[in-house]
Amino acid sequence: MENPLFKLKDKIEKELREFFDDKIKQAKKQEKPEEFLEMVKNLRKFTLNSGKRIRPILFYYGYLVARGEKKASALKVSISMELIHSYLLIHDDIIDRDNFRRGDLSMHCRYEKEYGNKKFNFNTCSNEGEQAFVRFHLNGNFKSPNNIKHFGTSMAIITGDLASSFGYEILTYSNFPADLKIKAIEKLNQIVLNTMAGEAMDVVLAECRDVNINEVIKMQGYKTAKYTIEGPLHLGAILAGADGKFLKAISEFSIPLGIAFQIQDDIIGVFGNEKRIGKPVGADIKEGKKTLLSVKAFERADKEQLKILSESFGNKNINLNKINIVREIIKKTGSLDYSLEKAKELIKFSKARLEEMEISEKRKKSLLKLADFVAERRR
Repeated sequence: MENPLFKLKDKIEKELREFFDDKIKQAKKQEKPEEFLEMVKNLRKFTLNSGKRIRPILFYYGYLVARGEKKASALKVSISMELIHSYLLIHDDIIDRDNFRRGDLSMHCRYEKEYGNKKFNFNTCSNEGEQAFVRFHLNGNFKSPNNIKHFGTSMAIITGDLASSFGYEILTYSNFPADLKIKAIEKLNQIVLNTMAGEAMDVVLAECRDVNINEVIKMQGYKTAKYTIEGPLHLGAILAGADGKFLKAISEFSIPLGIAFQIQDDIIGVFGNEKRIGKPVGADIKEGKKTLLSVKAFERADKEQLKILSESFGNKNINLNKINIVREIIKKTGSLDYSLEKAKELIKFSKARLEEMEISEKRKKSLLKLADFVAERRR
């Protein structure tokens, strides 16, 4: 991680570890149910398991470019974005039926594995505390794999909700003036609502036969650009007291960059190295995701290619050989080149908007590094 923007990563990791350590201590001190403590521990492991911390880093830089002075406070509250990110990832993995995240099991699969094969004798427990612990792990009462799957999904949903609560809590009790915190909380709500709108479009478009490029771009704007790039920058800037004009300038830079980020992410999802991306390749093909890659490939495919694409996208049982054939079709139709070129155009446009922003050259160079990071993402 050579990009100077990511020198903050270690500091953010430290803040996250301290936050979770404190939450675990609080849960024990307050004698919260064992179920709750287990959720906090699972959420801690999930959140701290890799991740580039792009959103909290951008939150912090949004604060800096808006000339905020309480840097230590901004760093502490920046992790709220990572908790919101965990919340959305956990739920997204359930929606997409993804079994892996960041090289490890997704949350719902983690609960299935950890508690699906354990058996306990409740009657041997010596006290109420042990009984509570065993109740949480009492998988002998699950009569079928379907029950275990429902258990895993249910616990993951609740754990995701817990992450959301923590994210809002960090922002609510942060060391900033009340009026700025209210504006920031309103913005966070807007970020989450925009993400839900994009997620809903993603789910619906996956079931549609005919989808055009404009619909995909709109979905990516809501699901990724407003959430990953614009949202964190806005939140940090709001806490620094930025006005509407400044926020608009940030949007003009961040929205095209965020869409380019998603285009690159879709390319990595199809052509990437499994170890690098932390989950099986071809997941988007199996889920029938509508991306620039897939839409343009369908649009340009000949009759034989179209038959293969139609049989492959949305096919949960597709094998690696068929995935490789789909990859070749995406290349031969020019869809890969088209997507790469589109990302380059968006990044170029984003950089041009950044040059027009009234911020220091130092901060401008830092955000240009962000654009370069998106442009240079590797498969």
